[in-house]
Amino acid sequence: MALKSFKKLLADAKQRDSYWVEKAKLDFSVALNHLFEKSGMSQKALAEKLGASPAYITKVFRGDVNFTIETMTKLARAVDGQLHIHISPKHSKSHWFDVLQTQKQPEQIGNEWKIAGKKTNDRISTAA
Repeated sequence: MALKSFKKLLADAKQRDSYWVEKAKLDFSVALNHLFEKSGMSQKALAEKLGASPAYITKVFRGDVNFTIETMTKLARAVDGQLHIHISPKHSKSHWFDVLQTQKQPEQIGNEWKIAGKKTNDRISTAA
């Protein structure tokens, strides 16, 4: 009985904009925290970099801030990240992935793909 009540409460909550606002803030905070941890930076160093207090940074990671796009951009850049905003149809499922850029020139990458393709084709033709 309690599970049905929870499912109903969740379904009702998803009908309100406030649910989706809080979800977006939490998703941003989690992604920011991930990059922050990879950076090896302390919260104090991040606060200093942004000209903010350590208490503010704590609130950011809790998702307890009403973010503006400007603030989100500054926070993302401070941890060597980049903010992307995406809108999709209501009932679609989006999958995000990042592709790291290399310092190679486009023609070098193209040649590597050609070589890789030949190796793959060689293996396929010899196996047949």
